[in-house]
Amino acid sequence: MLINLSLLGFNFFLSLFDFAIGKENASPDFHKPGEVNFLISNSADNSKKSSVEEPKAENIFLTLKIFADKQSDFDQTIYLAEGNVKAVINDGILRSDLLRYDKSTGILSAEGNVRFTKGEQYFRGKEFRFNLLKKEGLIKNVYGILSIKNVLDDLKINPNSEKLSKNQLVDKFNKEDKNTYQDGIEFSFGNIKIPKNKITRSNKSIGEINNWRFKSDLITIQENGWNSNRVDFTNDPFDPHQISFEAKDVIAKEGEDGVLLITSSETNLILESRNKFSLGKRIFGDKKRKKNQFELIFDSKDRDGLVVTRTTESTIINNNIKVELQPQFLINRALIGKTNSYDDKDSKSINFTDLLGLNMKLNANYKDWTYDGFNDLSTFNSTRFFSGLRHSSNLKKYFKMPVLDDSSFNILATYRSRAWNGTIGETEIKSAYGGFIEKTHYFTSGEIKNNLNLQLGTTKYEAEKLSSDKNISLWRSSVYASLDSEYEIWKRDKKDLFYNKDLQFSPVLINPELLLRTNINSGYFIYEDGSDQGFIKFSLGPEIRLGSLERNFLDYTKLSVMPGIKIKSGNSPFKFDNAVDLKTLNISFMQQIYGPLMFDIVSDINIDKSSESYGEYFDTKLGLLWHKRAYEFGIYYHPDNEAGGLYFRINGFDFDKSVKAVF
Repeated sequence: MLINLSLLGFNFFLSLFDFAIGKENASPDFHKPGEVNFLISNSADNSKKSSVEEPKAENIFLTLKIFADKQSDFDQTIYLAEGNVKAVINDGILRSDLLRYDKSTGILSAEGNVRFTKGEQYFRGKEFRFNLLKKEGLIKNVYGILSIKNVLDDLKINPNSEKLSKNQLVDKFNKEDKNTYQDGIEFSFGNIKIPKNKITRSNKSIGEINNWRFKSDLITIQENGWNSNRVDFTNDPFDPHQISFEAKDVIAKEGEDGVLLITSSETNLILESRNKFSLGKRIFGDKKRKKNQFELIFDSKDRDGLVVTRTTESTIINNNIKVELQPQFLINRALIGKTNSYDDKDSKSINFTDLLGLNMKLNANYKDWTYDGFNDLSTFNSTRFFSGLRHSSNLKKYFKMPVLDDSSFNILATYRSRAWNGTIGETEIKSAYGGFIEKTHYFTSGEIKNNLNLQLGTTKYEAEKLSSDKNISLWRSSVYASLDSEYEIWKRDKKDLFYNKDLQFSPVLINPELLLRTNINSGYFIYEDGSDQGFIKFSLGPEIRLGSLERNFLDYTKLSVMPGIKIKSGNSPFKFDNAVDLKTLNISFMQQIYGPLMFDIVSDINIDKSSESYGEYFDTKLGLLWHKRAYEFGIYYHPDNEAGGLYFRINGFDFDKSVKAVF
């Protein structure tokens, strides 16, 4: 998909010059600076007859205007413009040192500092040549800037357009002069959720990148497409660029249903202009072609270790149901020839069906209702089917209600879901079903930012008993509320920030600051057996960010320390929701080590001296990151449940007017 989005824009090379030219003025003033107008017709004329005769009105659809220091017309057959040539067509501008049109051959050529601009699209090259009759041509030594989301509108032929729209000119002259972190693509695998970027405080990986720079020594244009021995792309607005993509033996042609089909015999990912990773042969643009991706994950609890997965494209059913499947092969289980993942401890033997797994996601929409379901199957052995199945589903509807205003009504169902509860560790909810009303509200109070969450509902749980490993089944009615607040104590003045800096280690400028964070959460639960539990927890602490990631050594530190105290009454009959760890200390620490190498750790510590778990760490997450402006990758590990994951992100930018096409 990455290269597909980039190459799609080259369709304009063909569409821009799908016309023939006839001269509009019978007697222009040649050899003098000025303007010459041509009518552009969709009917080719390869005769040498004078073009004084107007083309038929029904064939004319737009006008070409040419400005130059010197203009010549030889026998009304060859038109030549020299010096500061500017050709305006369809709101686009083609500039060059020399422009030549031979009506007898239908060849339009431009040489010397060739530049084309239209909307947010731009390319420059050494030479451009196109045969309007044969509909074929070439561009030599071409560089360009491509805006994917605007390319179709920018290059649409508009017969009624005669004036250049100010907000359609290239390089976004009317926008602020700065590059901004805009979008991106993310690849990840593992059995943990990768956290959002703590430096940018957001993850804008939406699955696509809009703006690209590209280059090629030669692009050959044909009537049904174009080809090139090599095209390079980069998402990085600065030079030297940190990441690029090399596509070899590129062929683009129109496929079925008018889709541009692009084939690259070999595609390489290049980091820092020296580290190359092969992505193999790629075919892009065919919507009917299903793209598969193999990945490795590690799951010691349910799958005995290493697993290879194959992620397929989502399937759309009836326009409102989306299904995503991920077949799996359990490598470790196959190698050791047995399993330790199920309750039948006396029987660890396996057969072929134990080596297969599946993840399935289902999303459906009907009127105001939304359904999300997830099924995780670690074996196809019928005797272990329910021991290897984990399921969760949620049916949601948004509505307005008194006092709470905009809220959501949720119906939930789970089977064998995992739950973590402080130093108690991981427990399993065998099954649960019920419903709840939820309200989330973000608001400010003076300079304090607040996020409020309210939940009210009832659910029947079958889960582990607090005092043993046996399961019990009870209804639970609950009221829960949490309030997270943030107050800015100090922040560096924005005037000290230089938005167009050539940042090396971050896609955004970092503003040092000191914040005060607070959290209040409380709940009251009533159980079917008559027991109840209530608690309220207060947490408060500072978060400081220092440094700007502009130097190589220890130039970024983020530290958050939040002690918390919990007051409770009663106990839950369940293990998964009993209030424990009444005094805690949460520590979050991120530090630049050297260059792009970063270390990240988050953990909670039980600091209640009266607790049997005093001094124990829990909910610990460790991360090692390689953080750059245009890309980042990292590895995270959760020692509590022996889970981990890897990710790779490519950052996209909204280019400003200072971005150069050449790289």
